[in-house]
Amino acid sequence: MKKIILVSMIFFSTVLMADNTDILLYKVPNKNYEVTAQTLVDGLTLHGYSVVKNQDMNGPYKKQFKASIFNSYNLISLYHSDMSTSLIPKYPHSGIFTPFSIVTYQKKGEDDFYVALLSAKAQENILKVKEPLFGKFETLIKETIAKVLPRAREETLVYDAESTDEALYTKYSFEVEDADAMDERSDLMMMIENGMKPSGFVIANYLDFNTILKEEKKEDYIFYDAYSLCKLKIIYELSKTKPEAGAFAPCTMVIYHKKGSNKTEIVTLSIANLTSTLAIKDKSLLEMLVKAQNTMKSIIEDASG
Repeated sequence: MKKIILVSMIFFSTVLMADNTDILLYKVPNKNYEVTAQTLVDGLTLHGYSVVKNQDMNGPYKKQFKASIFNSYNLISLYHSDMSTSLIPKYPHSGIFTPFSIVTYQKKGEDDFYVALLSAKAQENILKVKEPLFGKFETLIKETIAKVLPRAREETLVYDAESTDEALYTKYSFEVEDADAMDERSDLMMMIENGMKPSGFVIANYLDFNTILKEEKKEDYIFYDAYSLCKLKIIYELSKTKPEAGAFAPCTMVIYHKKGSNKTEIVTLSIANLTSTLAIKDKSLLEMLVKAQNTMKSIIEDASG
């Protein structure tokens, strides 16, 4: 495979405000633990969302790290077909939000259950697009949460998001003839998966989104795949001080080949999304995040050689 790597330096400027508007946060009174992640999953499914996975993280926390500050901590990967099948044909890189993530959590000894996800504003900032569909579907999910969790109240994070001049996503582009695309895809993903194993990355779930696009008679791609990537140590450390960080986890990597393009592309989110949105200042956490991003970059580049 002949390689051309395009690192897309997409910048954003966050206006510092009294509250962080990049993350939607809900608080639900839950003293008796009646509300769970499954409560939300069932309601979202009923209202037209496709839930790819509802991953309990608290069990793995306690198993691997022998401790957890949470009574529950779940990462929900989901998408809305109407939104994704409308956005991806226009903005192929928007697939990094198909699926997108919702985190739910309740700390030990506390009476409230929380739900957090990225706002439409944050998604537009990351993708560098202005698209009314983001606002439309933010309204939809807010209405859905209100129906599913009628006692939920919107909260705001007390810290400011920070501006950054770092890339918010990275795109890798590889010269591949259309006729060879499927074979090259298989080889590329085998190499990426082999590279991830010793580094602690796992594929939390996989979505063949091209099948869904074809069902809507949108046949622009030879393939369009979404892989949800996670590294347990990172989300564990982040969640101890910033539980809302689960709105970024697992992180979706998309790999696709558009018909007639003679190129395969991979798009991944940047660690800068977490560090700026969550205003992370802890040096050890920052070092861990930068190391993870550099490792993933090397895995992708080595796999394409």
